[in-house]
Amino acid sequence: MTDYTNWAEVLWADAPRELALLWLALALWVVLVLVRPRSTLVLRRTESGRLAISRHALHRLLEACAEQLKGVAHARAHVRKRGEKFHTTLYLKVRPYAKLDAIQGYLEQEIADIYRQNLGLSDAAGRVVVKVVGVVPEPKVF
Repeated sequence: MTDYTNWAEVLWADAPRELALLWLALALWVVLVLVRPRSTLVLRRTESGRLAISRHALHRLLEACAEQLKGVAHARAHVRKRGEKFHTTLYLKVRPYAKLDAIQGYLEQEIADIYRQNLGLSDAAGRVVVKVVGVVPEPKVF
């Protein structure tokens, strides 16, 4: 293929496809950036300012609350804000002797207290879902 007209035709035919793929990738990146959840949650806004907490800090606060229970080995929290309510999902790994109904009742009450007392939000506690994702054996004591 030493004919330059053929190369020009090949490059010109492939260029719109590559350009379209490039624009599609750029559009997808923009959509992902816009849809990604914010790293901070705004708890309260006033004329003088706003109170915000990072998602990581809120998750760690809720996880620490769950991990202080005797039957819970590990906790992972996920919080979504829908309107004015914070809906919480806790994923727990528990010990074999854990009383799941007592753990759920305690965590619902404690999470409502965290939103009310620690964060100063009176009616912000929404639904609390506790999901057990695993059972961890008791640690061996030598």
